[in-house]
Amino acid sequence: MAVPNPVLIDVPMPIRTPRLTIRPKEIGDGAMTAAAVAETWDELNRWMRWAENRDAFTAELMEVRNRHVMAGFLLRQTIELIGIETRTSRPVVWCGFHDIDWEARQCATGYWVRKSAQGQGIAREAANAMVRYAFGALRMQRVGLTHSGGNEASRRIAERLGFTFEGIQRKANLLPGGNCADRYCYARFGTDGLPRLEVSWE
Repeated sequence: MAVPNPVLIDVPMPIRTPRLTIRPKEIGDGAMTAAAVAETWDELNRWMRWAENRDAFTAELMEVRNRHVMAGFLLRQTIELIGIETRTSRPVVWCGFHDIDWEARQCATGYWVRKSAQGQGIAREAANAMVRYAFGALRMQRVGLTHSGGNEASRRIAERLGFTFEGIQRKANLLPGGNCADRYCYARFGTDGLPRLEVSWE
């Protein structure tokens, strides 16, 4: 079966949930992303490989990266999104898809929530929406999710969303500071059994 050029694949946006409007990154988003990273630094620096050098997350440098991400979205190489809380118009969650294989129709999803919005189920709502969108709008056949050993919040989300645990890759996740953590691997192959959530896209 012929695979369309990824650039021509339709990626309808935004994605809407009861509390969130999830959209692609736009020009000018760098400053608000930098502010959220600064607010959440201690947690990001514990788990996220990219959160190692705090000086690399100025508003200007984040805007530069933001524009590269926008180009990647147009080329369908990566899909990085921001979740805006509908009630307050405040950015609260950064999520999306990576390791996209359009031929095999598979990808991985990930997310992080700014510190002031944690503990409200935002990550679970965004991840649920990502899964529904991947299988519905993008026609994926497999969606992966991984977390480092010890990240109990991510483990709970994977389990509550019904991801299948596939195994552990020993010392596979490089963390800030140079230590390696075990990588816990999960996958979903459809939306059956997902907690109920109203999700739409345009």
